[in-house]
Amino acid sequence: MFSITSGLRRLGLCSRPTIQSLRFQSTIKSSDSIIQAYIPQLEQKRIIPVDNTYYDESPPHEKIMRDLNDLLRKYVTLPRDDSKVNKWLTFDQYQGLAKDPRLRPGNHRDLVKVLSRLNKIDSQLMPEEIETQLKKFARAQGQKEEVKVIRKLDEFGRSKTIGGRKAATAMVYMSKGSGEILVNGRPLNKEFKRLAEREEILYPLKVVESEGEYNIFITVEGGGFSGKAGAIANAIGKGLVIHNPLLKPRLYKAGCMSRDNRRKERKKPGKRKARKSPTWVKR
Repeated sequence: MFSITSGLRRLGLCSRPTIQSLRFQSTIKSSDSIIQAYIPQLEQKRIIPVDNTYYDESPPHEKIMRDLNDLLRKYVTLPRDDSKVNKWLTFDQYQGLAKDPRLRPGNHRDLVKVLSRLNKIDSQLMPEEIETQLKKFARAQGQKEEVKVIRKLDEFGRSKTIGGRKAATAMVYMSKGSGEILVNGRPLNKEFKRLAEREEILYPLKVVESEGEYNIFITVEGGGFSGKAGAIANAIGKGLVIHNPLLKPRLYKAGCMSRDNRRKERKKPGKRKARKSPTWVKR
């Protein structure tokens, strides 16, 4: 009598096992046994973070924000007093408290926003746990704020300012005078031949109607003529504010106080330039 396996093999429903299939089965069994043997060791050596904020960009900040937001949700129904104002830690002080150099100014703004909302809870109903949290981030009463340096004219009545545009940097000395302008020791019209560049340099003076009232001595280096003109205009605008601080709103509105951060866009692969494509031919 034939066995069941031999009968199926004769009917073509079952094939004889080959050497390769037997080797493959033995390999699977051996690998399974190795994995089973190492599983206890893997479980022992696996490190699990204590807090989920371990995977965030700034774990100390995220933990602080999570605790404050939990308090805000917990006491959201308490009455508020919008007249309450408090001073909080500056960005540098908060960075030292959190001991995280990766903190960004945006993280500090988020913290101040949440602290201000918690601080507006009515003082008579203020929970003790919120008061404890607010004291950690409140600025000390006797602590002095950072004093901004106010630039003044030197002993010769000159203002010294630095402006930038692209790769160019300009240092400009301005003083009251007859309107003489020297760029690297040369007259303006000889250093800048194009009319558009000269108009860009004189634009801040035109905004405040002070053309011909200042002697300007300029040292500029780096970049091309367009970058140099923008750097000089930026420095002249800052110099005018030193001479007369009341001109700042007008110059700021005209765009003379902010550095132009535009740059030449990089070339892309497959393009002639930044965006220009090669000529397309159908055939």
